Amino acid sequence: MFTSKGISLVNLFMGNDNDIIELAAQLRCPSGERGIVIAQNMDFTNANVISKTIDTIKLEDNDKVLEIGPGNGSHVWKVLEKASNIHYRGVDISETMIAEAEKLNEGVANVFFRLTDGELLPFDDNKFSKIFTTNTIYFWKDPVTYAREIGRVLQREGLLSIGFIPKRIMQYIPFAQHGFTLYEEDAVASLMIKSGFEVIAETTEKEIITGPHGENIEREFVIITSKKL
Repeated sequence: MFTSKGISLVNLFMGNDNDIIELAAQLRCPSGERGIVIAQNMDFTNANVISKTIDTIKLEDNDKVLEIGPGNGSHVWKVLEKASNIHYRGVDISETMIAEAEKLNEGVANVFFRLTDGELLPFDDNKFSKIFTTNTIYFWKDPVTYAREIGRVLQREGLLSIGFIPKRIMQYIPFAQHGFTLYEEDAVASLMIKSGFEVIAETTEKEIITGPHGENIEREFVIITSKKL
């Protein structure tokens, strides 16, 4: 529960069990006005994780890029600025987030968003050269099956980067006890190998974020980058 632009999730969810459960549900699939505020908050809090994850896919001119779980899409410009003529697609399970992302990116060339069910991707085989996602892996219903579905739409030798907060950090966060599957690096690497990828890089970084009472908190995050075989 962290602060963003003067908004505190602590003020939205005061910390009883029902509030924490609702927050967990909103983090998985934001909805309504409250979901919009939470998405703004989390986009701010996770800005560094998102940027670093984008960096790892090494974008080049004419890349076709898929982002899984873009939230409100306010960071899409960070993808587009990396190279020329990038074609971006974002998929999310939240109707609210798709609407917000479309609004915030209205008129931006080669940027489109699609609503999905979190299990199947509505694209042809081998469509994308690069795919990335941050803080969604906790919610994959069948991780191996979904990773293989991601692999289906990724071109051979294409890159997939997954950014996430490791279990050793997440296990102490109250909302992460409700509907989150937590991972350490070795578990995600093993998942990639089982799903037809070669793990080519593992990045672990630390950052300082602002806590619910204005305090500085050190947080660790991980990015696993894989190549489709």
